[in-house]
Amino acid sequence: MVGPGQATRERLTAALAAAPDMAVYRIGRGADPLPVSATFDPADQSGCRSLLDWFERGAPSGAVLLVDDWALCFDLDPELDRTVEWIAAFGPARGVQVVVTARKWAVLPDRLRRHLHGEATDFLALHGIEPDLGNKHQRHDLKAAIGSNDRGWPVYLDIGAHGPNGTYLGPAAVREQRLLAALLGLMVTHSSTDLNLGLFDMKNIGVFDGLDAAPHVSFALTGESDNELFERFQDGLAGELDRRRRLAGSGEPVPALLICVDSAEVLVERFPGYQDVLESLLRADRALGVHVLCSGDAFPVSLPFQLPEWPSANPPYDLEEWAEVLPRGLIGSGPSAHALVLPPLHRTNVDLQLEMLPPGGIGVLDKPSEQRRDVLFPAFTDELRHGAIVGKPGTGKSTTLRTLAAVLGNDVVRYQLLDGPGEPLDPQRHIVVTARSWDQVPPFIRNSLAFAVEFRLDDPATSLVDARLAARVPDRPGFGLSVPHRLHTQIALP
Repeated sequence: MVGPGQATRERLTAALAAAPDMAVYRIGRGADPLPVSATFDPADQSGCRSLLDWFERGAPSGAVLLVDDWALCFDLDPELDRTVEWIAAFGPARGVQVVVTARKWAVLPDRLRRHLHGEATDFLALHGIEPDLGNKHQRHDLKAAIGSNDRGWPVYLDIGAHGPNGTYLGPAAVREQRLLAALLGLMVTHSSTDLNLGLFDMKNIGVFDGLDAAPHVSFALTGESDNELFERFQDGLAGELDRRRRLAGSGEPVPALLICVDSAEVLVERFPGYQDVLESLLRADRALGVHVLCSGDAFPVSLPFQLPEWPSANPPYDLEEWAEVLPRGLIGSGPSAHALVLPPLHRTNVDLQLEMLPPGGIGVLDKPSEQRRDVLFPAFTDELRHGAIVGKPGTGKSTTLRTLAAVLGNDVVRYQLLDGPGEPLDPQRHIVVTARSWDQVPPFIRNSLAFAVEFRLDDPATSLVDARLAARVPDRPGFGLSVPHRLHTQIALP
């Protein structure tokens, strides 16, 4: 029995209560509340040797040798493993049993383990972790216990050995257990410094419920997430590969990224562009540290190659309960995972003020494929001389014009800022006009745009940027598309 002292005590107490006629002889330190026939301190070498000789020679049927805290006992008697191995191998034929407790699997000799049935007293014990998680960051590989075999010993998933990409296939209830076992196991044994996770639950079956609270999780999307988020992540995932290539070239370490896609066929059917993204992730150079796990009822036929199925095992204990507790318990244990995509500008709920920007900046640009935001600077030149602020009423055109005036210092010699397209225009100056639609903007201005913002339009189909992107512009003042960048922007208040 492997686990913290209190957990093994509770398990032993239950076992002894179920078999009150057993005579248990314990080698262990200190007083113990267990109903044992006798206790021998491991430092009492003569007493322990007499007990072991008695078991070797022929203790009566029903006798149980309990070696309580293997590491402690073995440290005081280095020959203990050979003796206990002999008793464990030949004792059962005479009705004699051996029980060993340990705090970690690693302290038990392999030669002894062949004769013992293993039992982790709880999920954390399966991974050799203390209840306070104080020793959790012990591994810098991608290996974790995912359950136990038929003899109770841990079965490990080693992503490096079992394939950088893999599958868990089967009915929802089965694969949920496999996924939780693997992902929780990786979380409790690896820091978010070394491992980040991305999660897609495309059929909304809750296979990853609760996990997104952990610092390891970079994103978690479900089939109920809106199209805008999926499209942003399509750009963000492609951008992540580029970012990792740059960092790999500079020698900078980055956490491994395990992207888990449940029901990938649904993702590709809904967003065909993800086909190319998934293939690029699956084919990524292993030096980039990107790994993909596909799970579902069956392997998605859309992918042009097969992936190995990762090993399975008897699931650990109370996985759904641990999924609710452990991720929250890991908050603060490491840095937050790298954000592959920042939330859309209009969901940040920040009233952007001009004073928040560096001199010359008028707003911020959203760059999801580069996983960052930049300052929007108006850049008038001799070739690109003019500007336009276009949008339906109430979208912030006049306010944007005042912000621009503040940035330009109200330089009336060089700039002519007009709130409306119909006033007299001075072609000797840089001209910026506001308009309700692009057909109200004079052609010579449209053909020489140094700066333009397209807010929500009455008809997105008339967009100068992109009708699809224009339809996504929120009907809120200050949010629009930047020209010529073709990116979402938020304009600061003056």
